[in-house]
Amino acid sequence: MKFFLHFLVFLSLGWPAFAKTKHKSKSPLQADAVWVGKELKRMGLSKSYIAESMKYYEPASFDSTVTLNLLGFLRPAGEHMNRVNAEAVRETQSFVRKNQPAFDLAEQKYGVPGNVISALLWIETRHGDNLGKFHINSVYLHLLQADLKKNRVLLTKLAFEKNKKEQRFTKKELRKLMAERTKKKAAWAREQVLAMAGIRKKKHLDITTLRGSYAGAFGLSQFIPSSYMEYAKPAKPGTVVKLAEAPDAIMSVAYYLHRSGWKSANPDSHVEALMKYNNSRDYADSILEISRQVLAAQPTAAKNRGVSSVNEKK
Repeated sequence: MKFFLHFLVFLSLGWPAFAKTKHKSKSPLQADAVWVGKELKRMGLSKSYIAESMKYYEPASFDSTVTLNLLGFLRPAGEHMNRVNAEAVRETQSFVRKNQPAFDLAEQKYGVPGNVISALLWIETRHGDNLGKFHINSVYLHLLQADLKKNRVLLTKLAFEKNKKEQRFTKKELRKLMAERTKKKAAWAREQVLAMAGIRKKKHLDITTLRGSYAGAFGLSQFIPSSYMEYAKPAKPGTVVKLAEAPDAIMSVAYYLHRSGWKSANPDSHVEALMKYNNSRDYADSILEISRQVLAAQPTAAKNRGVSSVNEKK
């Protein structure tokens, strides 16, 4: 009880920036920091994690984070294949050459070709040039609030507006979809908050400064916290994984795809494994197409270790 009283005092005194943001913002979507603090307490998280999370919470990014995550399904399909071009192939080749020992080690251990891993890292972050600027812990604190009634209602109205042009859904369908999406996203955010607390406890990452995408992913490989806990692998055994560094990102992607069922001799498994990384056929096809074009430019010996594209299989 004593901690909670101190916490309420902290809430009232510690966030003048939040108060200003709330009054000046033109968006109807507003973060509820007090609710977040109470929710973290209800989740049974440690006092130190709660205090640190609330101290570094960034309410100003609430609107953009929530709308990007909840309304992204209304964007036109095919955005990943649009990134398959000469630059993607050239940079994917170059990244393999620059990090050849790391790619060779990853392929030796997990059987995933370097051209595939490099293509994935290009699609994800341009090999680290686009890591994202969203505060990761705040992303999940934002998404915890997705299913609050006021936010669900406002997000549904925004979905109606975005749906007007293409009319992909009826209002009834869209209302049902948004109810399902907000509930699912909030539940998923709870899982990731627990993973963030676990990462913090192990002192593997500084959650106060960790930044990445609006979707809550970080590093060259864009792992979410639960994926970091389960799949992150260091290139040098016994060290803490640093996904902002190429060798660790390469090893971690290789392990993830291996655990997701990648089999060198089975092209179907390539699509399935990549879609476990990102549940999008467009995403999987873009990576396989870049890797195919990279492979086509390699010597015969290297080609024998590569993968065929979905189109070639057909």
